[in-house]
Amino acid sequence: MEDLLKDLGDELADAIMRSGTAKTFAPNQSIFFEGDTSTFLPIVLSGKVKLVRFPEPGKEVILGLFHSGEAFAIPPAMDGKQFPATAVAIEKSDLLLIPRKDFLELMRSSQEFSAAIMTRMCGILRDRVDTVQILATSSAEQRVVNVLLRLAGDIGADEVKEISYRRQDIAEMAGLSLETTIRAIRKLADKGCLKIVGGRIYLETTNELRELVR
Repeated sequence: MEDLLKDLGDELADAIMRSGTAKTFAPNQSIFFEGDTSTFLPIVLSGKVKLVRFPEPGKEVILGLFHSGEAFAIPPAMDGKQFPATAVAIEKSDLLLIPRKDFLELMRSSQEFSAAIMTRMCGILRDRVDTVQILATSSAEQRVVNVLLRLAGDIGADEVKEISYRRQDIAEMAGLSLETTIRAIRKLADKGCLKIVGGRIYLETTNELRELVR
């Protein structure tokens, strides 16, 4: 996970903070809606945010997850066109909203900031490719496995990684129903690929999960 503000110099980070307005969003509160015209660049200061689309009534698919320090919705902030999806706070989250004109001025005036934004865009594009791969998989179990691998990232020796997302979040990332996702997770636990303790998912390694999607 990249932390945009921490990776930049103090002077530039301060300039970025001054250029925007900090705003707090409650859990499940929308930050912007699909189809809205983009007027700002959002940066997560704390909390978690999801980018979602609704392909049909009652169905939600998560396209991206964003944590503290991450900028998102960069392309619409650059071209001023419509947001392609809806952003929602998963938990209480503080965001820095930088007006588009100030964002573009920072891009023009700071090579360091511009390079950081381009790097962030590359990361978002890689995540989108992963999302397409997950949704293109026909097996429910493999979809869930790919989501867990994406959320787990790298696990160090003697490290136990907790997957802090709800079953509902995992279901929406996998494009599955909640019931199907719960069944798949239980099957993975029965196979010894993960542990469920107090309703939470823990991974000691991702080796077994990776074997299932080879």
